[in-house]
Amino acid sequence: MKLRIAQVAPLWENIPPEKYGGTERIVYYLTEGLVKAGEDVTLFACGSSKTSGHLVSVFPTPLFRTGIPWTNLMYPLLNITEAFDQADKFDVIHMHLNKSSDYIALPLAKSIKNKVVFTLHFPYPASQSRQDRHQVLQKYKDLNYISISNSQRRGGENLNWICTVYNGVDINLYNLNLKPKDYFLWLGKFNPDKGVKEAILAAKQAGVKLVVAGAIDNLEGEDFRYYQEEIKPLIDNKQILFVGELNDEIKNKLYGEALGFLEPIKWNEPFGLVMAESMATGTPVIAFKNGAAPEIIVDGKSGFLVDDINQMVEKIKVIQSIDRSECRKRVEELFSIEKMVDGYSKIYAGLKL
Repeated sequence: MKLRIAQVAPLWENIPPEKYGGTERIVYYLTEGLVKAGEDVTLFACGSSKTSGHLVSVFPTPLFRTGIPWTNLMYPLLNITEAFDQADKFDVIHMHLNKSSDYIALPLAKSIKNKVVFTLHFPYPASQSRQDRHQVLQKYKDLNYISISNSQRRGGENLNWICTVYNGVDINLYNLNLKPKDYFLWLGKFNPDKGVKEAILAAKQAGVKLVVAGAIDNLEGEDFRYYQEEIKPLIDNKQILFVGELNDEIKNKLYGEALGFLEPIKWNEPFGLVMAESMATGTPVIAFKNGAAPEIIVDGKSGFLVDDINQMVEKIKVIQSIDRSECRKRVEELFSIEKMVDGYSKIYAGLKL
């Protein structure tokens, strides 16, 4: 029987995003995959989003691109309540938790919890600076939660986790490249936890060229200050090159032509889509052993897992010992869109509808 499924996306970026936007990319892949599988899918997202399903929107453009600050609660509230107000129309409401403003969905789900699932797109907030979020999740710990890696559950093991479903990559967007050029790559958001400074320092110490790509978020004060004060002075556009925010076509080329991808993450990264995207082109990843990195990378086979900058430098020197076709193979086996859609479809089918 065809399921009526609501996908509730963040309003901050287009679905799919033109450039940066990991959560939004996953929501798009999942929605399209479910429609292709014959399900009746409604996407709650900003009005400029694209979908093969039905689109419902409370705001015409992405909040971030419109200049609305991340602290805004009202538009996310309108988006989420619009979906729950229509709960009788759906067999499943799939809520994608991305920002603290999305937590409003938790109490809304309590009375209809058998038809609502939540995917967390951030690490479980176990730290002291996130105690308020931890307390809210604990209050609603019996709802249905889905993790995007096993490591994501750390600190919140008592939540009602019903499954882990790894994020999927559109393998058709990325071409296997067995003949890379002479540079390494870092791509992401300029945030201290993402490790761009450590990637630059490792490249400098190893004496290799590093291309740095990503969005500069001037709406996020601390991240913008970090870029301006700690990253920008290290970019000489000779050894360390900054190329800005990229679309899929340029990303494919930049990933594939890199000798390796540097990912010195300093936090409990819930998944790390850039790692899977890089591996899809055959480019191995050298990552710190944090978050989901050990679940994505097979040490010595699809990249290297290291503890610090010095170890990263050593692995940079032997990166060509990795068989690039093995990197692609791992993504095909574990991190494809088809694998992700199948995982979520089994979850929906298992709900007590």
